[in-house]
Amino acid sequence: MADAQFRRHNEFPVRETHRIPALPGNRMELSSEGKGWRDLYVSVASEQSWSAAIGAVDHFCLAYCVSGSAGITRRISGSAASQSALLRPGYFGSIPAGADTDWKVDGAPQVMLVYLRNSLLDQVVDQVFDGNPRRGRIRPILGEAEPLLEQLSLAVLAALRTPGSGDRLYVDSLAHALAVQTLFALGAGTDVRQAQSAGRRDISNTGMRRVIDYIDAELDQDLSLAALAEVADYSPAFFARAFKRHTGESLHQYVLRRRIARAKQLLLASDAAISRIAAETGFSSQSHLTSAFRRFMGQTPGALRRGRR
Repeated sequence: MADAQFRRHNEFPVRETHRIPALPGNRMELSSEGKGWRDLYVSVASEQSWSAAIGAVDHFCLAYCVSGSAGITRRISGSAASQSALLRPGYFGSIPAGADTDWKVDGAPQVMLVYLRNSLLDQVVDQVFDGNPRRGRIRPILGEAEPLLEQLSLAVLAALRTPGSGDRLYVDSLAHALAVQTLFALGAGTDVRQAQSAGRRDISNTGMRRVIDYIDAELDQDLSLAALAEVADYSPAFFARAFKRHTGESLHQYVLRRRIARAKQLLLASDAAISRIAAETGFSSQSHLTSAFRRFMGQTPGALRRGRR
């Protein structure tokens, strides 16, 4: 219960996101609500033709067309003219933070909305673009292709669809990568060379040792990207990328491998319940441990223990 309360407290506040109009044919299919995702909220909905005004929220939103298509006309408050475009699979629109919008949707698209927490974008502007507020202004788009944003969005969609793949560290890394790429692609006056330079500095050997020791000591905890970056004295915006450059594997995979190794050790050395071992090695449940263990070890925890006997 305490862990569930912690996750609910720290996850993205769903009330701070837009809602598709509650009309016949509009149907929410998936969302990240209750998953403990802190810096982004994601929903997937199938829509029919609709028109409505949508009130402002504090967080920037990317709308990615998963399937189907729709002709869309949109007007952002404060703009004299409306925009019109065809949204088709693989194309993006966006909803600016802090602005009322009027919409007319003609078609039947399946759309994924990805909200990036405002404080995350501010953090990236501060760490990557020297805190220049002009660089945090994101131009609104409608019916545009952004290949790198698409790759990241598809990874988010896969994490949302696949049970057990929405690990906090993995989603944290995706959220930071999305924030950085959004500012690269859509930010006003971003200096790409400056940002790329910020991501090239390697983690020191001392910093890496601190991170490795911290991970091993805290395997039973809900590790966060921000906490690990702080231990390494490195920018969270680029930490996951620098970690992979240093170790040859992603941060998420490294932590998962260490958790599996610890679980194997406990399974062979004790008779503790598998559910307890799952909790002691940072897995959200026994089934989460079982699926990860089978993937890494080729057998279930129970089979390993029976073989020992």
